[in-house]
Amino acid sequence: MQILAKIKYILSALVIYAFVSQAYASNLDLTDPYNSLNQIAKQTLDNIKANKDKVTDKAFMQALIEKDLIPYVDVRYAAYKVIGPSLKTTSATQRDEFTEAFKNYLVSSFADVLGKYDKQELELAPYRKVDNSKESIISIKYLIKEAGKQDIELIFKLRRNNNTNEWKVFDMVAENISMLQAKQSELGPIIKNKGIDEAIKILKAKQ
Repeated sequence: MQILAKIKYILSALVIYAFVSQAYASNLDLTDPYNSLNQIAKQTLDNIKANKDKVTDKAFMQALIEKDLIPYVDVRYAAYKVIGPSLKTTSATQRDEFTEAFKNYLVSSFADVLGKYDKQELELAPYRKVDNSKESIISIKYLIKEAGKQDIELIFKLRRNNNTNEWKVFDMVAENISMLQAKQSELGPIIKNKGIDEAIKILKAKQ
């Protein structure tokens, strides 16, 4: 599987992680990452199948992802990780604009690849109680299974908010390919050599 295909698989997997209804999401306890992530993953597969006639409608999917997916992603933290060492040379306005462009890029990317999912099944991660007083970054591993194909190991990386103790995804890794590292490799040199405004233009062009 080529690098681009792997990255798209990761993006699709993030949609699998959080494609749920707002009513269901409001009942989740995000301070318990294993339980909430497993609940979301389980319900999501059913929701994808139930909306099979709409998953190729990009406008529909973008609106849904904006409402149901983005609240579970630590977009600002991920965006700042992509900016990397250049963060201290940027203004608050530039950082906000990059974060917004990065979010919109994710929304657009997720909408593009969601329709590719059909008969995959997700093997849930064994439950583990997380000590929120001691842990701030964790990884939760799943297996994506499809008949006739090799299982894909999928790892979600989550970060705990110190104020709320809520956990949100900031990176996904499939077959040792990190979505976050891939974007860092793509945009990091551009930010360093041409400035963050150029990276913002690139992100906006991909939406």
